[in-house]
Amino acid sequence: MQGLNDDGGISFKRKKNFGDKKEEPEMFSRKAPKPSDEEPEEEIIEEPKVDSEYEARQKRLSKKLKQARNINYSGFAVNGSSILILLYGIQNIMLNPDTIEFINLIETTLGITINYEKFANLVDIWKTHIISMCGSIQLFFGYYQQTRRRMKEMDREDLFGFVNDELGKII
Repeated sequence: MQGLNDDGGISFKRKKNFGDKKEEPEMFSRKAPKPSDEEPEEEIIEEPKVDSEYEARQKRLSKKLKQARNINYSGFAVNGSSILILLYGIQNIMLNPDTIEFINLIETTLGITINYEKFANLVDIWKTHIISMCGSIQLFFGYYQQTRRRMKEMDREDLFGFVNDELGKII
């Protein structure tokens, strides 16, 4: 048996391989590549042609996109604050005991009868309508910003032409 001594122990004598060494392929070689005798060709780098019309159009589209973003963000501030005021502010005023005292004062002073429950229901209905209107307006602002961004990406300036093309894809 190979690898064992006569007494069964491990043999530390090794068969030496004195054959010709196989050459590594060049792509696996760690040697530096041989320099070539040819002079390197100078690469001619062409400067990209600047289309002034394209640049001007992109500048105008960027300006319109920035305006659309500002409209969207300011609309979010106005609509969001309106919704919060309607949800919390008006509700707190309606449930405040001072409001009921004030209505009683108006009734006694002017000699009229105010149906507070009917008035509270009317306010709740209007709150619902105003909140849904604020949400719809905000969705419109977001879609307007998205449309302007896509117009800039597609290099289109005509808003209604772009909308017609998009609707043509859907239909």
